[in-house]
Amino acid sequence: MLTYVCFKCGKRYRSDVSEYLCSDDGSVLDIEINYLDLVRKAWRPGSMRPGEMSLWRFSGLIPVSTPDDNNNILSTVGGTPLVYAEQLNSALGDRVWIKNDSLLPTGSLKDRASAVVVSHALERGIEVIMTASTGNAGVALAGMAAAGGLRAVVLAPSSLPVGKAAQIIAYGAELVLVDGSYSDAYDVAVQASTEMGIYCRNTGYNPLTIEGKKTVSYEICEQLTDILDKGNNGAYWKVPDVVIVPVGDGNMISGVHKGFADLMAIGMVSRMPKIVGVQAEGSAAITNAYKNGESVITEVSSRTIADSISADRPADGYRAIQAVKNTGGQCFTVDDKEIANSVRELAAGTGIFAEASAAVAYAGLKVLQKNEWVKAGDNVVMLITGHGLKNVGDLNVNMDRLARIKPSVAALGDILKNKEIIL
Repeated sequence: MLTYVCFKCGKRYRSDVSEYLCSDDGSVLDIEINYLDLVRKAWRPGSMRPGEMSLWRFSGLIPVSTPDDNNNILSTVGGTPLVYAEQLNSALGDRVWIKNDSLLPTGSLKDRASAVVVSHALERGIEVIMTASTGNAGVALAGMAAAGGLRAVVLAPSSLPVGKAAQIIAYGAELVLVDGSYSDAYDVAVQASTEMGIYCRNTGYNPLTIEGKKTVSYEICEQLTDILDKGNNGAYWKVPDVVIVPVGDGNMISGVHKGFADLMAIGMVSRMPKIVGVQAEGSAAITNAYKNGESVITEVSSRTIADSISADRPADGYRAIQAVKNTGGQCFTVDDKEIANSVRELAAGTGIFAEASAAVAYAGLKVLQKNEWVKAGDNVVMLITGHGLKNVGDLNVNMDRLARIKPSVAALGDILKNKEIIL
């Protein structure tokens, strides 16, 4: 039996009474973790050994049972690399790291959430799970449900990129396009969960999604400590100074915050990082509220190439704003041109091909460096949350404009000389 606590009013619920939102104010619910018990038991995660790098090493902090089959995709989610990207450092003396969750099984950080939700469904004997999605959450649910032998139903706006539609269909899920926005699809999924009794994975609705996403923060601290081997003011794990997170509906950044807060609560770190949220200018509902000092999120008409973080009415906006405020971070926007340029620059400069919604983090890094908000010696971690192959349309490649030759080495040489690749 889980205990849920309203993030706003603090009202407590048993999971058999309410499993989604607070009945008093409609706010999101947090799942209570028994930190004191973990401290008493001197709990520590499983070791970082090849084949044992999944998020389930942190089972003491995850409120569902670890999947039984160690060879199942569900049991392997997590353990993505933390890479030092020296070429992205600025003259300020900051140290940039990339947490590359685009390497998860279905290509996005959303696998963390779906692995936990599907595992919970298996515990309860649930056979069908539904979610609304702009793409990645639906793909992640489809993949994890397939691994668990469950049926998945994905509701997505009709603007869903074809690459993500293909993934969802390939995993065997039922994909239903909704004539409207992501928020429209979200509302249909919530209504279906109430009227049809279908278990709903919606972010900012199902409390378990954040429990999966928070594990990325555990890994960041663990890996940073392992790489730098310097500890952190006497604490067990080292904490980055700044973490940059792409923001859409707010659930991911809320999860990142909760992960670091968990580690604080059990004494494994001594401080929180500054958490920075970056939104697309065309989908800035959370940033607008943050800058205006408002606690209520005003709906916008979202329009951006960053489809995975496109949200008219963010479901987890209030909690996202608190994550930024409580850590001394920032929340700001970048425009679509900056995002598109960042996709190319990040790929060409580091070898990491991120989708537009993930490259938002790199666009945000450049803003922080330009404004000298990061300082000398700061360890800055960017979350790369989705792979570029999910939506190659982000690059607007025109095949007709590419170099074309007859099968001739001489012709190839002419092109390479013109481009100064060879002399």
